[in-house]
Amino acid sequence: MPDPTEVLEEIATQSPYFAVGTGPAPGPWQPTTALRECAIRDALVSTTADRMVTSEPRVAASTVFFGYAARMWSVALGSVTTSGRCIRLDPGMLLWRTDGGMQLHLADPRFGGSVAAEVLDAQLEPLIEAWADVVAPGLMWGNTASALIGAGRVLGPAATPYVEALLGDPRLRTALDRSTGRRRSCCLFYRTPNGGVCGDCPFPTPPAMSSKERS
Repeated sequence: MPDPTEVLEEIATQSPYFAVGTGPAPGPWQPTTALRECAIRDALVSTTADRMVTSEPRVAASTVFFGYAARMWSVALGSVTTSGRCIRLDPGMLLWRTDGGMQLHLADPRFGGSVAAEVLDAQLEPLIEAWADVVAPGLMWGNTASALIGAGRVLGPAATPYVEALLGDPRLRTALDRSTGRRRSCCLFYRTPNGGVCGDCPFPTPPAMSSKERS
């Protein structure tokens, strides 16, 4: 039986997106359920908007959500491809803080259910519902699918069966055009001062913005 802590230590070598701290958690950690609270969400989005030099909360919220989804998929896919089991991502047990970027922590790592149950059911769907008044749910589901593919690419062929199965989930099935690999929604990064379109963007080039939008 694999040890959850050892699995997390192993996958953390991939990149910071796969890293989850373990053991006692002193300091300003919060459960990831806190990300669903308006005040905490809005403060995080505001800080990100300042860093991105954008006046549009939805642009910053999309970026924050994309990064969070990428971390969830990385940990889940990394653990299941390494050990055959997915780390439990219970939002009341998984902790987060921002310190030079978002960090995650599990005081007592355990294995949980399927990747879909841990990421989509426990984490991302409730977050999408909580953030729907800031950024469109369809956009966030597009971010979710795109982040899934990105995490799978880092892990390589071992992750492919899981990625393919997850893209068939009803919540993700229409987020991408599987024939082209392009999203059906845009993450809005092009609306930042130095932004452009991503490789899977539905727009071939950045859409023109009106003078009012640029001001």
